[in-house]
Amino acid sequence: MSSDIYVDADNDDTDAWLVEAGRQIDEPQSDIARLIASISSGLGRTLRPARTLATDDAAIAVSDRVVKQLIAIRVRRALGRLVVFASVDGEGVAVTGVRIGLIARYGDDLPTLSDEVRDVVDGVLADTIGDELSAHARRNVTVRWQDVYTREWLT
Repeated sequence: MSSDIYVDADNDDTDAWLVEAGRQIDEPQSDIARLIASISSGLGRTLRPARTLATDDAAIAVSDRVVKQLIAIRVRRALGRLVVFASVDGEGVAVTGVRIGLIARYGDDLPTLSDEVRDVVDGVLADTIGDELSAHARRNVTVRWQDVYTREWLT
């Protein structure tokens, strides 16, 4: 586990930096780019409350905001998909699961892509929280898909 991940929950510059880093990734084409623009247009001004999460190493602090942003960045890099929803579930500092919502394209093999998303989430949780304290959450990752045109959730 990397010891250089530290988040100051009182420092909003951390959130702004993560949003800007996410924007630096190569943009996808066509309708996806339009959807990204419409969703992310106000992100630079949005402040979300952060929840500090327990990690395997007491000297390392990480927030749910950092975990969600890393998941979005890594999913986008690995699969070229936009994460439109991310939730790190649990009470207090505990993490019990993760819920992810992504944009689907016509002809996608959603079960296979969902497994690939779960693999990415597994890696992020292990890297940021640690193998021990993220074990339950890594087995409890829910992936939902949204239609690129209608923006309705697929069942």
